[in-house]
Amino acid sequence: MALIGNLVWFIFGGFLIGLVYFIGSIILFPLFPFLTPLVGYAFWPFGRQPVSKSAIKAYKIENNMDVDEDAFAKAGGIIILLANSLWFIFGIILAILHLIAGVINLVLCVGVVSIPVCLPNALAHFKMIKVALFPFGVNLISTSLAEDILKSKAKSKL
Repeated sequence: MALIGNLVWFIFGGFLIGLVYFIGSIILFPLFPFLTPLVGYAFWPFGRQPVSKSAIKAYKIENNMDVDEDAFAKAGGIIILLANSLWFIFGIILAILHLIAGVINLVLCVGVVSIPVCLPNALAHFKMIKVALFPFGVNLISTSLAEDILKSKAKSKL
């Protein structure tokens, strides 16, 4: 199902959105290695979901897994804050594009036939607004694992 969703996404504007992300990662070339998963997510968003690194770390600790940290996590929160602040100006542009594209997809959902095509695309655009603004500090993981992590996080808050 994710394959069909990704193909529809790509055909109906996902290519352009991904291209904008790619251009932004080239402009901020020192951050390019850390932005490549985000660029791939912009091209093919279905089947993956953004989850905060802190939630993933808590899930690994809870399930007695080995906690490995990436370069940003080892460097500390200041590096993530600086990287997010560098990206933020470009991220505002992307967030506005996602908002406009999501609203356009919702308007296109007026026809009953187009609901299966437009509604998932609109929801994907709205889901990507937060990631567009603050891409550092999140991991893009499979949807099923993300649901397990979010359930575990919800249980720990009870």
